[in-house]
Amino acid sequence: MVAIIVFISSSCQGQGSTKAAKIASEEAILPISQLQGKYNAAEDIWENPDTAYEQFIRFDGENLATFYRTDADGALGTVGIVDKTGKVIVQPNYFSTSTKPRSGFFEVQDSQQRVGLIDVNGVEVVPPQYETIFLDDSLLEIDSTVIKVDKDGKQGFIDRNGKIVVPLKYQLLDIAGKNRIMYMESPQHWGLMDYNGKIITAPVFTHSGIFVEGKTVLQQADGEAYTLYEDGRIDKK
Repeated sequence: MVAIIVFISSSCQGQGSTKAAKIASEEAILPISQLQGKYNAAEDIWENPDTAYEQFIRFDGENLATFYRTDADGALGTVGIVDKTGKVIVQPNYFSTSTKPRSGFFEVQDSQQRVGLIDVNGVEVVPPQYETIFLDDSLLEIDSTVIKVDKDGKQGFIDRNGKIVVPLKYQLLDIAGKNRIMYMESPQHWGLMDYNGKIITAPVFTHSGIFVEGKTVLQQADGEAYTLYEDGRIDKK
């Protein structure tokens, strides 16, 4: 299970969100590569003398820990990630962050609960802008090169560099195979298209499906089951 710290979304815990909210604005601050201080192995903490950041950073048995930037009054503000050498992995510019990467990314949130992605090298690949980023193993097992995202009630797909592959204009999308996406035009009206938006099959199915060995079995409104192939062919069962 992926450990999450101070995430505010429905799938994450909301620890410390009130502390983060004390920061009135997210100002551009020069990046920091290394924290001052030393690692205390006996207590599994980083002891940091720099009052601009959290003084005692707890790892709780993990390799990475979250740490807070502090404001002028010493209150905890935005959060980042550090390792046991004091190396800053994720800049302390966010209002929440996951503590372990999933599929090579840390999920971060800004003060508006918009989600972004930081890669394991600390690079902000996707600035916080989406309502949800679906780093589901079940989806990435089908095609790990694309990631489903949600914004303003619409879904689309981005690549691992943050570039939009499928525009966010669909109510619901499911990845069915490599370069194959099931799209919902209206409830119980699913069709098949490719990543470029080319319609392969009209939205005639009551649900979506995943291709196994090039085919999947779906139902149409007439209640009958049909075999749908990756090239769009449809055979009644």
